[in-house]
Amino acid sequence: MKKESVKKIGIWLLAIGLLVAHILFRSSAHAATVDPWKEFFSHDGGCSISFPVQPTLVQQSLRVADGQKLYYDIYLAPFEDKGVFMLLIATYPQTLSGGHEVAGLEGLLKGIVGHNVENKLVFANLVDYAGHPAMNFLVQSVSNYFRGHALMSGNKLFLIAMEGRKTELDEPTFKQFLESFKLSK
Repeated sequence: MKKESVKKIGIWLLAIGLLVAHILFRSSAHAATVDPWKEFFSHDGGCSISFPVQPTLVQQSLRVADGQKLYYDIYLAPFEDKGVFMLLIATYPQTLSGGHEVAGLEGLLKGIVGHNVENKLVFANLVDYAGHPAMNFLVQSVSNYFRGHALMSGNKLFLIAMEGRKTELDEPTFKQFLESFKLSK
């Protein structure tokens, strides 16, 4: 299977993985915030980020083509009764480069928006994060929001996100969460 096909399959599987994580975690997402936030390191040590409470780790691997696998680590933590914080790390079988990074980010965003017919893209800005392409975005439906920042680094896609009821969007708290993210490698 061609590199382009693996990328497309991976993007759609990522969107499905986000849906599964949302469904599995949403029912247990109500807990009080504990101050101060604590820094957590990813399973592979590739990054760190601060969560308000101990995150739950969901790991998944999906066979995509020619025996290759796509690996996902999804860290989820509730935020008061307002929503859920998420750090998703997708590890692709090969590095995306030569412009494919931006296409991967755009495909991820398209998958998130297309996940629900009520979803509307409020904004999406292609930005730079420490020399890596990144997409800063907000998707809203009638009642919910999905605020995110996705970036590509080597063969990894990092999605830093906050999801909840539309009326509970807390931009300063999302900014705090996003600014706590650091690449280690």
